[in-house]
Amino acid sequence: ADMDAVSFINPLQNVNILYNYSYALTIDADYPVQLLSSLGTMASDCAVITIFSLLIAVMLNGNFKGRAAARAIFFLPVIFNSEAVSAALVNSPLVNPNEDALTALFDMGKFMQGIGIPKFLITFLTGITDGIYDTISYSGIQILIFLTAIQSVPKHLYEAARIEGATQYEMFWKITLPMVSAMIPTVIVYTVVDSFLRSSINKVIQVYEEQSNYGVHAAMSWIYLGVVAVFLVVVLGILSKVVFYYDDKK
Repeated sequence: ADMDAVSFINPLQNVNILYNYSYALTIDADYPVQLLSSLGTMASDCAVITIFSLLIAVMLNGNFKGRAAARAIFFLPVIFNSEAVSAALVNSPLVNPNEDALTALFDMGKFMQGIGIPKFLITFLTGITDGIYDTISYSGIQILIFLTAIQSVPKHLYEAARIEGATQYEMFWKITLPMVSAMIPTVIVYTVVDSFLRSSINKVIQVYEEQSNYGVHAAMSWIYLGVVAVFLVVVLGILSKVVFYYDDKK
């Protein structure tokens, strides 16, 4: 009798599981759109943030006055976006809880509106600045990773290149980039995880948790995790063919 009960229940459970995945991909109108949007944003973040972080790290590694202050400025958005600072600002009566911590300190849109700039121009300019702010905000750790990698490059390689008459441009492509390329997979993984956690699709998934619809919630979560895992494997597979490891080339 017990075996009959088990054989009777399991097929229904399997049907329910399949239905949850089908519901997530075919019935819920918002989830597939958000899934594709999140994947596109993730791919864009990997390219833009990696390139931006590397270029800023190269710049910050140079010898110039105020280098320490410049490094602090680029890492400042990371501090403002930390949970502790965000919680402190959200609890403040002067801050809108729906705003980011750094945005709350200075609302560029309201400032430009106050000085009489046309609304269409405000929308255009704030869109550009928001994109720049997001890139800087999400690049702090990646900049530090690349900066550490650049500082670990053997100095004699640059000295030999200067003796041979190489330009800064040539030294970047022939020395700096190959020597720090081993850190690119680390930067990509961090960027993907960061994008994974702050994606807007998490709000769509959370709605079903709040409704106690845990089956659909779990199905959406596993689909999202699987898509991101496949994306990460493909990107790392491509990078593995172009990454240079100094120890292996002796």
